[in-house]
Amino acid sequence: MRYILCILISFSLSRSAEPVDVDSIVYHQMLLLKSKMDINPIIWQDTNEGYTRNRAVRVCNMVLDSLGKIDTETLVEKNYPLLDSLIVSVRERTEHHLELSKSKNYQFNYFYSSSSNP
Repeated sequence: MRYILCILISFSLSRSAEPVDVDSIVYHQMLLLKSKMDINPIIWQDTNEGYTRNRAVRVCNMVLDSLGKIDTETLVEKNYPLLDSLIVSVRERTEHHLELSKSKNYQFNYFYSSSSNP
């Protein structure tokens, strides 16, 4: 039994995945963020949320274009705080606050001639 257990453990350790480099992690995160920002149809409307979503997509595209040309740590230090602030502002703008109109508990008589308000 121990022999089989030792073989299974050694086999699993020999087949373990190699550590992933930072470029591939940043690449996949940028693609995921770009797809999450681009999927909403409000991106092409003239609203604050649409502008911030479009700006986040543009920053993701710039990071993806310069991924192999510029050092990855520099890209992360420069663009992640900007993307984080854009994501926070998009989340704040997607919350809808409904205001209920005050209901009148009277009716106005439009046919009464001596009324001051129509």
